[in-house]
Amino acid sequence: MRQSIALALLFSPFAIAAPSKAKPSWSGWKGVKYFFVFGDSYTQTGFNVNGTQPNPANPMGNPDYPGWTSANGPNWVDFLTYTYNESYIQTYNLAYGGATVDGALVTPYAPTVLSLKNQVQDEYLPAYGSHPKVAPWTSSNSLFAFFIGINDVGNSWWLNNATLYDMIFAEYDSLLEQVWKTGARNFLFMSVPPVQLAPLTLANGNWSIENEGTAIKNWNSRLTNLSTTFKNRHNDITNVFVHKTYELYETALENPKSFPQTSDIKNTTAFCDAYQNGTPTWYYFNSTCGLPVNDYFWLNSLHPTFPVHNATAASIVQYLDSVAPGH
Repeated sequence: MRQSIALALLFSPFAIAAPSKAKPSWSGWKGVKYFFVFGDSYTQTGFNVNGTQPNPANPMGNPDYPGWTSANGPNWVDFLTYTYNESYIQTYNLAYGGATVDGALVTPYAPTVLSLKNQVQDEYLPAYGSHPKVAPWTSSNSLFAFFIGINDVGNSWWLNNATLYDMIFAEYDSLLEQVWKTGARNFLFMSVPPVQLAPLTLANGNWSIENEGTAIKNWNSRLTNLSTTFKNRHNDITNVFVHKTYELYETALENPKSFPQTSDIKNTTAFCDAYQNGTPTWYYFNSTCGLPVNDYFWLNSLHPTFPVHNATAASIVQYLDSVAPGH
């Protein structure tokens, strides 16, 4: 069942309308039956395309809920699938921790990491692009979500290399084209959050905070431009949603009580060593940390705890619901 959403959001929804009568109608979040997700550690749940497929007993297929997340509990994909679903939904989460758009352009932390390019070309296209019996999705009842860029920025921001970003976004655009060709017509993009305010960068001082922040804003501006040009190129695309994840995180960091899901968070700048690799339960308390793990914004130097993901999912649904079905 969907929980009530009472959010004090500081931003308004952004969606691009399509003029073509040939486009399939938006079914609304309530009508989404198949949810395909791409991204990095903020998104991954450890789904294996060769494992158990999403089904009524386990809408995310494998592994068991909430999967292997970086949130010390459910992440935003888990919350969308189980908590804020408005009907039964099957989720195919191809995200992989450490992913960049293309490992040949920005090197991930390990050569085994599946980049967005790998997720699209090596997993999505052969497994689901042909609308197989295990996932008989249609253009109207599916949503394709992309939350990528944290590692692209994090592994390259100090280079101040605009040409590199040009190449990354050219590849990103090419991958979107490949997904569109399979019939995808509803897209959700999530901006890179303000990870320059995570403990990893805070520890490096003002210069790093300022310059990584500038790179993130550059990335997010390019993402908005990409979404617009992609939409304008295809009249049959129904919706392109761009969720302002940056602003949501920024608001929660400034005042956790801005969202009911983060209202108990008391520490927004540090993490506790005893919690950083995960805890036995989602609400675990170690006296050496002073607070339960869920009262920290950051689980470790880079990844937020599950209340932040909860607020993110709630705001996404509010955003998707702002565009009425049939549009």
